[in-house]
Amino acid sequence: MEHEFTLRFSLDMADVAGDVNDIVERLGEAGCLDALVGIGTPGKIALDFSRSATSLEQAIRSAIADVKTAIPSAELYSTEPVQGGEKVDEILMKKLAVMESLMTELVSWVELNQLTHAQAAERLHAKTQRVDEIFKMNPRNFTIDSLVDMLLRAGRHVRFEICKAPTC
Repeated sequence: MEHEFTLRFSLDMADVAGDVNDIVERLGEAGCLDALVGIGTPGKIALDFSRSATSLEQAIRSAIADVKTAIPSAELYSTEPVQGGEKVDEILMKKLAVMESLMTELVSWVELNQLTHAQAAERLHAKTQRVDEIFKMNPRNFTIDSLVDMLLRAGRHVRFEICKAPTC
């Protein structure tokens, strides 16, 4: 089934200063051939996707993973359905943000300890392929629980905070 949505990302200064054609090329190589790329506002990029997947959630997750593969420093700040399309689940977007922060912490741990992906996989009781997916910020095959488990195995302390206000 085809799902249409727009993802908007903030870019870091290195990507802003770089060649726009290079960014578009990297996006194509990473699998974003099903997106129209818009670069107008400095430091921002918008991608209008028409992606085949079994669900909107799967389509969004795979698109985010592909963009993060092409532009690892890109930060998702908006997900919008195409006019008249499926409604994007705001809860899903919040869960994906939590997953991204957990994966970012795992990447930091691996880099800080100067581990190969195989060494990290051994310490995390995971397969090397899973560590590779974490480095690509691919949330497709993970749950929050599995990422927390890996962080605990890495010796990190994980604490969640429940807030009533949206910006606590």
